Amino acid sequence: MSDIQSLLALQNDDLVIHDLETRLAALEPRIRELDSRRQRIVDGLDRQGALVSAEEKKQAFLRDKIAEHRALIDRNQAQLDAVKTMRQATAAASQMEQAKKIVAGEESDLLVLNRKLEELRGVLHKLQSDLAACEAEQATARTEVAGERAAIDGDLATAHAKRTVTAEQVPAALRSRYDRIRNKKRVHVLVPLNALACGACDTAIPMQRRHAMMSGTTIELCEVCGVLMYQAV
Repeated sequence: MSDIQSLLALQNDDLVIHDLETRLAALEPRIRELDSRRQRIVDGLDRQGALVSAEEKKQAFLRDKIAEHRALIDRNQAQLDAVKTMRQATAAASQMEQAKKIVAGEESDLLVLNRKLEELRGVLHKLQSDLAACEAEQATARTEVAGERAAIDGDLATAHAKRTVTAEQVPAALRSRYDRIRNKKRVHVLVPLNALACGACDTAIPMQRRHAMMSGTTIELCEVCGVLMYQAV
């Protein structure tokens, strides 16, 4: 096998690998879209959970205050029952009346807070249902993507193994030259002449260099686009 044939075989292996890597990369936007849709719901859940938690803390604090003020009312009632003078009775009654007003206001605030919490929990439960529905809906899609990825990974492993064998048939210096060009993100490194020009960029090739490639065994570098050129026979 000539150097050109062995290098073309190596390039064919690299084209197969490139195609597989392109297919693998095409899966990423699908995965990102699935993750993005789920994450939007999770973020909403986190925000809503934080709101519910904050309001529950307010609720607990308000209930404790109501309990304290009701205990104060009970103490004032006991004091009122035990007073001996009108002055003491008036003072105890005044304190008890003030405490009752405070409790009434706090209970009103608690009712408003309870209604708000009910609404917030409703939204939270809705988001939890949305997340469950999203995950159920995505289960099939994620399984399909995982299957495609596993299949491509398997094909890639096979293709890389084949390339390793093919690369051994290319002279080391030529292979190193080819790999340097390919690593610059070129897909096609070795291209045939197109009449009198480079098959990649159509730059005209000097007569002397064309004559050197006419035998079909010489490889030249295009000084304009950097690919390797050969004369197809």
